[in-house]
Amino acid sequence: MRDLPSDPEPADSEQRPSAPPRRPRARRRATTPPPPGSDPTPVGEPERHRLDENDARLTADKPPHY
Repeated sequence: MRDLPSDPEPADSEQRPSAPPRRPRARRRATTPPPPGSDPTPVGEPERHRLDENDARLTADKPPHY
């Protein structure tokens, strides 16, 4: 293992430059105002169906050679 010279601690008069202040991240999605005449309090989405809800119908729709 090589001995690397270590940086001496900076004196009070020689402070290391601090990192610039972080800006908030820009939004990646476009945000647009709602169209005129839209409902300001929209109704929530309906409940999702179960994953196995159509299984019986899908298996009945298969042709006999499957």
